[in-house]
Amino acid sequence: MKSNEFPGGSTAAKTSIKTSFIKVGISKFARMKTFSIVLLAYLILGYSIHAHGQKTNYDKVTDISARQFLDLTNNREGIVLDVRTPAETAQGHIEGASFIDFYDEGFEQKMDLIQKDKPIYIYCRSGGRSAKAAEIMLRQGFIEIYNLDGGILAWEEAGYQIVISEDKIDKNIKELTVDDFNKLLATEQPMLVDFHTVWCAPCKKMAPIVDDLQKDFEGRAIVLRVDADKSKALARKYNIQGVPVFLVFKNGVELWRGTGLMDESTLRKAITTAF
Repeated sequence: MKSNEFPGGSTAAKTSIKTSFIKVGISKFARMKTFSIVLLAYLILGYSIHAHGQKTNYDKVTDISARQFLDLTNNREGIVLDVRTPAETAQGHIEGASFIDFYDEGFEQKMDLIQKDKPIYIYCRSGGRSAKAAEIMLRQGFIEIYNLDGGILAWEEAGYQIVISEDKIDKNIKELTVDDFNKLLATEQPMLVDFHTVWCAPCKKMAPIVDDLQKDFEGRAIVLRVDADKSKALARKYNIQGVPVFLVFKNGVELWRGTGLMDESTLRKAITTAF
């Protein structure tokens, strides 16, 4: 036997076998490396979801007790929604609630005007209507909804406070057509527009702030509040969702947009920047 030959076969054959073993080893290593990368990505994704606080109650309705309802509404931001009739809400409601009558034929359209990125705390008289309303909201894209189990009856039975609101006629809210609005846009003055509704609690909180700005900028800028419920075509044109929505225009061009509760200085700055 020659010194460069392996026992049991030729040198070429043994070299071929050795090469095959090397290829198999490389293939296994590649598969293990790929698996490790996939596993690492999965672990990172899982940590990211945990770190951002995503919970299992997203994308479903969570029934909660009166005590839990009180704790959540006191300690977290969100929208309290009363879906009872006007006659019922007139007898008392949870403080800070917005009102949309479940039996209103425009119920689903009004729901579209509520901010979908905020937690919703919903209730009715005993929990039935609010549960149905919550399911509709899920279909519309709301992701975090809490239903008061037992409704306002359970709330009162627990000894928690209800309030009675005085109905006041809002003389400053406007109903505008698209043509009406276009005429206002034709002016050279900056214009702040507050799209809101009469049933929205955050809108009611912002109304006096906007009205004060209207007085402060009189003669220099146009400041007005528009009823998104009654100005549907105009609201659709500007894709108004999640009232209150604030827009600033100059020479017919939208320069700035904000949504939800905000302080007076933010709105004032948005106007002055447009001069």
